[in-house]
Amino acid sequence: MKFLAYGATVTGPRHLDLRESNQDAMALSGNRGGWIAAVADGLGSRSRSAHGARHACLTARKFLRNASSELDLYSSLPAIHQQWLTAIMPINPKDAATTLIFARVSKDGIVHAAQLGDGFLLVKSGGKFSRITPERTAFGNQTWALEKNHLQSEWVTTQFSLSMPGDGLLLMTDGVSDDIEPSQLDNFFNAIYRDLIKKSRRKGRRWLDTELNNWATPMHSDDKTLVAIFGT
Repeated sequence: MKFLAYGATVTGPRHLDLRESNQDAMALSGNRGGWIAAVADGLGSRSRSAHGARHACLTARKFLRNASSELDLYSSLPAIHQQWLTAIMPINPKDAATTLIFARVSKDGIVHAAQLGDGFLLVKSGGKFSRITPERTAFGNQTWALEKNHLQSEWVTTQFSLSMPGDGLLLMTDGVSDDIEPSQLDNFFNAIYRDLIKKSRRKGRRWLDTELNNWATPMHSDDKTLVAIFGT
């Protein structure tokens, strides 16, 4: 199967007004006929959150590139966390706390994916849509994130296959996910597919940039990141 992959991250209006940097991060790269993707959202209250988010994406990409095809992702999560801690040194992990969603798509369409914290991981496999992200249970604005201690029980992992045209996955930070009604997730996935599938990677990235910068929700202020990978 062949794949098309697109990704964009934009600074939210609030950070632009304050002349602050984007606290989201993204990684998207080809890998042995497949793809690796990651999105992260540094916690806004932490002084080095952008640093933590950037290194979370880089750590996930490096780990997945080196992992075997027989990857047991759930049992690998402590190692990924430890590699992130090493990558951000000497920064205090509390100051660099970040959410993280990542995925690897093999050349045969086998997907390994995981999520910690806010955002959405949405997939379509065999023509069937699924929301991998669990319902949020944290109080108020609290979210689970990469910090000093590894939180194995707060991660969610999945493995599935992309077997037909239109199958794929969306990874997004909460600047996007918080504005989508749960009942509309399937429609949102299909709309992104229809709008991107005929575009080259460059044109698709530009289209995503435009859509995220001109987000339709009134008074939106957060940074926004979305990565899409589709089978063709």
